Amino acid sequence: MSQTHRSRGVLAADRETLLEIADVLDVLCDARVTLDPEAEHETALRVALFALLDKPTQETWEKVREVEVIPSYVPGLATPSPLGLTLGDIVYAFGLPDLICPSRRALLRALRWVAGEHGGPAQG
Repeated sequence: MSQTHRSRGVLAADRETLLEIADVLDVLCDARVTLDPEAEHETALRVALFALLDKPTQETWEKVREVEVIPSYVPGLATPSPLGLTLGDIVYAFGLPDLICPSRRALLRALRWVAGEHGGPAQG
């Protein structure tokens, strides 16, 4: 490992965590596109979720828990409902309290779970 790399403070565990976050975001965005082909441009969602997953804090949780993560369909409609599943909905459905910020591990598990439930098998 080069000295430059060490000076940034990135440890092996941090890289593994970043790779896991990236994988979960990819799986989640793939699930969204499967449900709604119009949802291809996910930059804002990725940024919001990455900020929370990188450093889960109550302040960040309160900013992003109402972000729609998974589009929802009402039977008989060809387009997604305006009431998709928010991050708070997902965490609550996964069995976690939705008013306090879950741990990174719990958030990652909940997001993998919802991607598997709504977008086919989750990887990893």
